[in-house]
Amino acid sequence: MRRGLRFHAALAASLVLLAGFTPPSSRANEGEGHQDHKARIAVGEITSSTGKCTSGMTSAVGDLLSTALANTQRFVVLDDQGDLGSTGIVLNATVTRFEPEAGSGGGLRARAMRRVGVQETSAEIEMEFRLVGSDRGRILSSKSVEAKSANWGVNVSGGNWVSDLVLGGALGEYSGEPMEDAIRSALAQAVELIIDEVPEDYFRYTGDERLGGDPEAGAAAGDPGAVGAGAEAPSEVAEDMTLFTRYDFVPGNKVIFYDDMSDEEEGEFPYRWNLDRGVYEVVRLGGEFWIMATDNGSIRPRTPDAPLPPKYTVEMEFYNNGPDHTGNYFYIHFVDDRGENLGEFGISSSSSTWLSIDGDMLASKTLAKSLTEGIHTMRIMATARTMKCFVDEERVANVPRIEGFNPVGFRISHRPYRDPENPTLFRGFRFAEGGKTMREQLDEEGKIVTHGIFFDSGSHTIKGESYRTLSDIGQLLQDDPSLRLSIEGHTDSDGSDESNETLSQNRASSVREYLLSTYGMAPDRLEAKGWGEAEPIDTNDTPEGKANNRRVELVKLS
Repeated sequence: MRRGLRFHAALAASLVLLAGFTPPSSRANEGEGHQDHKARIAVGEITSSTGKCTSGMTSAVGDLLSTALANTQRFVVLDDQGDLGSTGIVLNATVTRFEPEAGSGGGLRARAMRRVGVQETSAEIEMEFRLVGSDRGRILSSKSVEAKSANWGVNVSGGNWVSDLVLGGALGEYSGEPMEDAIRSALAQAVELIIDEVPEDYFRYTGDERLGGDPEAGAAAGDPGAVGAGAEAPSEVAEDMTLFTRYDFVPGNKVIFYDDMSDEEEGEFPYRWNLDRGVYEVVRLGGEFWIMATDNGSIRPRTPDAPLPPKYTVEMEFYNNGPDHTGNYFYIHFVDDRGENLGEFGISSSSSTWLSIDGDMLASKTLAKSLTEGIHTMRIMATARTMKCFVDEERVANVPRIEGFNPVGFRISHRPYRDPENPTLFRGFRFAEGGKTMREQLDEEGKIVTHGIFFDSGSHTIKGESYRTLSDIGQLLQDDPSLRLSIEGHTDSDGSDESNETLSQNRASSVREYLLSTYGMAPDRLEAKGWGEAEPIDTNDTPEGKANNRRVELVKLS
């Protein structure tokens, strides 16, 4: 695997996996002839509207795109558009900006880099993509991507569809230069964008035909509640949950603050936070925004100081650069009404964790293995008197009783190692209120609303972190043999109505199939329905509202 890639694209290559890539089914490697749920696509005309990008370069970009699309295992990439039939896609693109030497920058990034003794120069590329249906040549989507790369580096390797691409042909002269990284980042964003924008029903090609929504399929299997009309049965219901059997984190069901990094501007301070001290900026990595700290400091989410709910959860993602780079520390602090720290949940990149309240060390645990290179998550699940803390799937603190602890908010702080090859990166801070138990919801409201069933973007494969929520649902069904439920998926308003409805239907069907197969109950006890964005419970104008709308409901059937 290639090492020593530049920061923006190389780290993008390893992070874009979470942004839009659906892990392929384990069946995908059974043989070259297996093409389960792939869309047929051909890279068509790649043009340039700038004289700095020649026809030879656009041709090389087209070759890289074809390889990257094939690497996702989501597409059958064809050379001849005539082989697409009536259900394929043609990808056309225009390079609108191509700046191999955009010059040194001012502003926050330049100042941050000068602090560690690095003079920044950058390269930039912008591209417009058009997805065209092969049936009648209608435009399915038209989007733009842009990428920048600086000459400051980090020893990070990519592990997905762009990490092993080799710049050849007319682009070969940029190998090892910032322009290579910008191109890689643009390609990573483009592939993610294409996966998100291609309509769901195009991903039903099996080599000879498209899978239709056979209304007889469920009945033929003796399973009347299996899948709604027009939706496909999940090809891979759930990830392996072995590692999560001791993981009992369940996220709060009412989001109070969630920074999804939308509407951010690269190089600027994250607008949904308040600065205490230090140097922070937004960086773009493979289509995703992250917050980078280049000095000791702390920031606070923009929430009013108020007593925390009786039950609540906190979550935050951070990036670890692997065992060869140590020294970064991450802290989630609890803050009192004077703005002072009451306690902290912390972790070092060398795998040490701790929970301290009012100066007392209540838990201190070293993980069995050092953190791997990549994305990790810190989580807190608390009541007014108890607290559990987690790193990824491992519980690292379990405090049964805390007295006189009355925080009103949170502070995030970091201690970077002052190493330009090991920047401090975090994102996705989520603070949510816990609510009634599932039994209480069902008895009082006739339905359960949960945000504890997780999927990757665009995927209906249940993630391992969903284990505890699904276990609780299964226990309810086992305790009450007469209980029948309609499992109903809901999305926010991002994306088309049709794709959201199909995705939510497939996710609901995955949950149904998982519960049936795991707990061995009669099929007529569970139904599945996808509502898409049709029944919001909150606004779709804020990150918190969208997070509340993305949910699974379990409605009691008579």
